[in-house]
Amino acid sequence: MSDPNIVGGCLCGAVRYTATADPAAVALCHCKDCQRQSGAPFSLNVLIEDASLVIEGDVKVYGTTGTGTGQPRERKFCGDCGSPILTTLAEMPGMAAIKAGTLDDPSWLEPELELWVDRRQPWVLGSEDRGEFATDLPT
Repeated sequence: MSDPNIVGGCLCGAVRYTATADPAAVALCHCKDCQRQSGAPFSLNVLIEDASLVIEGDVKVYGTTGTGTGQPRERKFCGDCGSPILTTLAEMPGMAAIKAGTLDDPSWLEPELELWVDRRQPWVLGSEDRGEFATDLPT
């Protein structure tokens, strides 16, 4: 059953999305790419089946290569206001990482994992309640 809270959009409202599947995971990512893309010390991501997403509006795609993995990424963002919406990763086919800040109601989120903790800023505290990975998830 889908979580009705997986609904969101960009800052200006030109891009909206909904998901029809439950999240596979909620993860904090401390990689340098997420830090740069989010403008923050980490990115909070909701991992969801890509096929369950319905996106409406003018979404632009920027292709990058993960600096830690060398794998391709597609970063999707609003073509009007530039808000990051989601990222897809080649090493996780069929999945999308929704940027949690774009959810209409992110209050239910609780991170389960932290990735790239070797790049976590020293003033960001970890938690014993979350699984931690020095780099990416093991394959």
